[in-house]
Amino acid sequence: MFSCIVDDDVQQLEGDFSELSYITGFDRSTDSYVFLPADTAPVENSVFINLNSGPNGLLSSQDITVKYEINTSLTTAINGTEYEITNITDTFVIPANREVATTTLDYTIFPSNLPFDEQKKVVIDLIPVSEGVVAGAQIGTIEIIFERCDPPLTGSYIAANTVNGSSNGDGETVNIVPLECNVYRADNLPNFNGVFTWDFILNSDDTITLTGTLDSFSNTVTGSGVLLANGTIQINDFDISDNAQDMSFDLIPN
Repeated sequence: MFSCIVDDDVQQLEGDFSELSYITGFDRSTDSYVFLPADTAPVENSVFINLNSGPNGLLSSQDITVKYEINTSLTTAINGTEYEITNITDTFVIPANREVATTTLDYTIFPSNLPFDEQKKVVIDLIPVSEGVVAGAQIGTIEIIFERCDPPLTGSYIAANTVNGSSNGDGETVNIVPLECNVYRADNLPNFNGVFTWDFILNSDDTITLTGTLDSFSNTVTGSGVLLANGTIQINDFDISDNAQDMSFDLIPN
């Protein structure tokens, strides 16, 4: 005698798969931007809308229609001023037997209209219109997050109180530019032979962490410092792997 339980289970499993919904979603869940003061040109981007799965793993034999909706309770950016959705219609169609909608969700961010040091975001939900269609739990929403910062340490500095290194760097000029909101690049290492760039991070407690490499070389830069109340950047220890250690100096706003 032979049992039919396995066949029954397979048939039940196939039946379960055939009753699944078509799952749609965005091609990503997050877009993130950081703008510096010099970033004033509008930024445009597009998001694709996909059919991720369907009953029995098959594509739909009919068109699938979904639409987007701004989640106003979670969105903090101002529409028409700080950002804009540029689609003519709020609906998207995934054609029969296709995986991607014929149009994308298109948006523009206006950095010059953003306040400084305030994170803004736009939260957009995907809403099914066709029957038997759902938005995926992880892909049915996209967050567009952006911030414009005004890094406080940008400018020209004069080196003082230099210690160790290859020369006396007092009086040398060091120009600092931002790479990100809290990451900076200095164009000169005082108290050292030659002109080399180096990077550092300004932490939220006004401490400084040296990072990266010396200019385009492979020598790793490590060390720490602090931003004083009078605006002076005090580097307490500056080490360059396989080259120099225990350098220190102050950078005074010029």
